[in-house]
Amino acid sequence: MTGKQIKSFIKSYSEFILYLLVLLSVSLHKFFGIPNLSILFLLFPLAFLEIRLLDRWVFLWLFYPVAFLFFDALWLLSMTLSAFAEELFFRAYLMKKFGNLKVSLMFVIPHFILYPGILSLLTFFPSLFFGFAYQKTKSLAFVSLLHLFSNLVYFKLISFLPTF
Repeated sequence: MTGKQIKSFIKSYSEFILYLLVLLSVSLHKFFGIPNLSILFLLFPLAFLEIRLLDRWVFLWLFYPVAFLFFDALWLLSMTLSAFAEELFFRAYLMKKFGNLKVSLMFVIPHFILYPGILSLLTFFPSLFFGFAYQKTKSLAFVSLLHLFSNLVYFKLISFLPTF
């Protein structure tokens, strides 16, 4: 293969390659204790996607400081970055090529690798909803907030339930 062919191959399969890197990172973290670097791969599309981070939904972020009254600041920032990175990768990047149903199935796999159980498999349904919301609004800020609030509700209200 020539350099031009390699570049064309990477461009054609970049979504799949990045997704495999996310799965590899999550798996290495889960099974071998290697630091989870998946956030880097999830944020990689920022380098070449044209994304408006400020849109009509940005006013919802005004409620964000109130969350600091109820949650630890570092944990909340971590949750915010994770929600944004996942939505960037799965909605703004992968949905262009694979559609909502396939992306929602792809969304479940890394969650299930890290946290095996029925609750991880059920992330399929919020993912479908986030995908639908993204298709309707084209707003990365809005779906990131939906994802963040979904995670906050899960971790504070539902996580006390026994796992199945």
